[in-house]
Amino acid sequence: MSNRSRLLKFVLRIGLVLLLMVALGLAGLVYGWTKFSRSLSSLRGWQLQRPSSEFVAKNAGTAYTLDDYLKQEDRVFQELERLVSGPWAQEIEGRYCRFSSDSVCNPARLLDRNWNRSFVLESPNPVGGALLLHGLSDSPYSMRALGKKLHAAGYTVVGLRVPGHGTCPAALAETSYRDWTAAVRVAAAGLRTRIPQGSPLILVGYSNGGALSVNYAVDSLNDPALPRPNALVLLSPMIGISPLAEFSRFHRFIAWASGDRRANWSAVDAEIDPYKYGSWPMNASVQAWDMTQQVEGKLAALQQAGRMAELPPVLAFQSAIDSTVVVPRLVTVLFDRLTPNGSELVLYDVNRAGWLENLVKLGFEQKIVPLLQGTNSPFVLTVVANESVESTKVVARTRKEGARSERPLNVGWPTGVFSLSHVAVPFPPDDPVYGTEEATRVTGLPLGSLRVQGEMGVLRITDSQVLRLRHNPFFRFTEEHAIDWLERILKQPSR
Repeated sequence: MSNRSRLLKFVLRIGLVLLLMVALGLAGLVYGWTKFSRSLSSLRGWQLQRPSSEFVAKNAGTAYTLDDYLKQEDRVFQELERLVSGPWAQEIEGRYCRFSSDSVCNPARLLDRNWNRSFVLESPNPVGGALLLHGLSDSPYSMRALGKKLHAAGYTVVGLRVPGHGTCPAALAETSYRDWTAAVRVAAAGLRTRIPQGSPLILVGYSNGGALSVNYAVDSLNDPALPRPNALVLLSPMIGISPLAEFSRFHRFIAWASGDRRANWSAVDAEIDPYKYGSWPMNASVQAWDMTQQVEGKLAALQQAGRMAELPPVLAFQSAIDSTVVVPRLVTVLFDRLTPNGSELVLYDVNRAGWLENLVKLGFEQKIVPLLQGTNSPFVLTVVANESVESTKVVARTRKEGARSERPLNVGWPTGVFSLSHVAVPFPPDDPVYGTEEATRVTGLPLGSLRVQGEMGVLRITDSQVLRLRHNPFFRFTEEHAIDWLERILKQPSR
């Protein structure tokens, strides 16, 4: 046998081995994914049907306005009501379901209005306009408290319901990040017409809304038709997430191969939260990944072009520990690229009171502390932390241009709380749904103070709904610091 024949035979063997490995890998993926999906609860109407009148990117023509968006949203909720009272009616059971008309979880009867919907708070003499963008799987309710604070400070406020949200989980299973970015453009243009010419426009984004805010700010630099924001305020911004989210895009293939539509979901839970979906479609992870990649790519291109100085100042509030986003990416992708313009990163440290000792995992420090040790950072760094291990009271330690300062906040860690969480940052302790036990008595829905015990895996709600902190004990500092920062930044000369 010639050397050429031996080589060809060897290459064929290697190819067959690789092909077999790929086939086995795919088979293992299908098997494992299918086994997991079959452990989920059965899908119900709200995971299978959605309002077909929902906004999509192609709706946003040149003549399409924010008023058109709000009218279309009216049709979306009318259609949702028909689904609830029609095909879903027989599937609703028990007293805890957001789709039940007489449930304490029903968002239409819980408070003064349905906060799943977009809201506009007009100011008679606006000092500026604030566009509020909520996070993934939740609703404008998450921006309610800060929106009211900004309105009281003189801003005309638009709290946008991002497409696919505030209705039913099936809507999130079909939406696209392109729909979200198109809706943000419509809302920003509409808000600009509601405030005086020359007055500042700010974007306030929570979680995925933070990514949408940064994305819009970059896009506005390249499109003169887009009103430019003068400042960004971000809460738990979704700038970086786990790369595992990208693998979720195989869900449609797995669902087809297995014949089980539950493969399109990573969680199918009871819908007891009036303002946030309990169920999580794989598509949400896919769109979140694509959104963060868009933002990272655009920021990298802006930096390469030497145009980062054109971005508006950024203020971000972020828990040092966050199971939803990758906190170090907020620094490396966004803040390290900024130019000195008054931008500030506020980090909430974990509770380091002595009683916790070695109960808190501190591995996060290895990834984030080295990123923040430099003295020539282009941004101000403020860390909210215990004044000492002997005290639960907190102070704000600030580093600005190498100089350090400290001020007490006259507030401390509540008993039993060891850290903030991703979802806690935008909610005050007196929130009627996610707040303290005392605060939630007014609604009878204590999602922020739920305390039940028993065996794991028994309840139809996730363990995180019991363990995860849902409100920010330092919210007063958060809102006041945001208002003060905006006043300082917006008084600076125009860029």
